[in-house]
Amino acid sequence: MSGIRKPAVILADSMEEYLAPPNPYKNPPKSKLNIYELGKYAERVGKEFDELTAEEILQFKIP
Repeated sequence: MSGIRKPAVILADSMEEYLAPPNPYKNPPKSKLNIYELGKYAERVGKEFDELTAEEILQFKIP
């Protein structure tokens, strides 16, 4: 195994958006997750971000 883990959930609208290198001269896209609440949840259940399941992460998706 190479040591590189695939993300559990890809929230990009397209694979091109996910794989594209970031453009420092362009405003970043709006976040699709409530990272603050996700962090509080992970701390409350005693897990690291990369240990969360897709179902747990999707609870904090912003509509």
